[in-house]
Amino acid sequence: MSLNKDWYVEIEVEKPKSIFSSIFSKKKDSLPVTENDKQWVEQSLIFLSELFDPVYFKSLTTITPDKEYFDRDFDGTEEDAVFILQKVASIMNIKPWEITLMYFSEQTNEFSEGITATPSENLEGNWSGRESELVNKSYGDKEIWINMEQLEAPIGLIATISTQLSKYKLISEYAMEDDVNSLAHLTAIAFGFGIFKGNDYFKFTQWQGNSHHGWQMQKRGGLPEPIIAYTMAWLTHYRNENIDWKHYLNKTMRKYFEQSYQYISKNKDVIKWKN
Repeated sequence: MSLNKDWYVEIEVEKPKSIFSSIFSKKKDSLPVTENDKQWVEQSLIFLSELFDPVYFKSLTTITPDKEYFDRDFDGTEEDAVFILQKVASIMNIKPWEITLMYFSEQTNEFSEGITATPSENLEGNWSGRESELVNKSYGDKEIWINMEQLEAPIGLIATISTQLSKYKLISEYAMEDDVNSLAHLTAIAFGFGIFKGNDYFKFTQWQGNSHHGWQMQKRGGLPEPIIAYTMAWLTHYRNENIDWKHYLNKTMRKYFEQSYQYISKNKDVIKWKN
């Protein structure tokens, strides 16, 4: 049983289905995901290929975190989010004219009179901590809500916006209603944003005070790292893509990706490539 069993979250998908299992293989040359997860990834990617058109789907490529795709010096402002929205939308062939970026903060605001306010006082419904949300408005307009803290982390911001735009694409362009959340994560990876989503899965921070120091590790939502890595490996084989970009992956993601890539290379006869 893995020490990292909490990395997997059980979800239900109509067709196909994954249980996001908690058992990791201990063999270095074996697959880092379970057979059920492997089948779910493959069947879901084949479904997306047919949804978006196989020729177009196969022409997509991995997006790298460099000036080739994001030629901007990020400074943690709202303009960064607007730039990323426009750039990612262009890559995903989306015209974001009906999408508005909105921002929220989970930090408590203090006023001079000593009064405090939190987002729960300003938003309708129950408030729960989250990083982003796609909200449907009247007349087809959409809002993507972004946590202000993400403005300081461009990699995470790109991962978030690519996922929310994937959800928008599935809902608005293909009228999907079921399994949108899980498929949106795979769609973002299929459109090339796997490096961003994989590297953003864990956020590690350290702090230093006058007499104490410490660290904090925060797990992001979405697909676990092994699932992201296997998805990327399947896509690179499917598209005959050069994998020179793997040096952009963090140490953990690179290990899972190489493990998945080698497994597929040696076992192509047991990999599902089409319906």
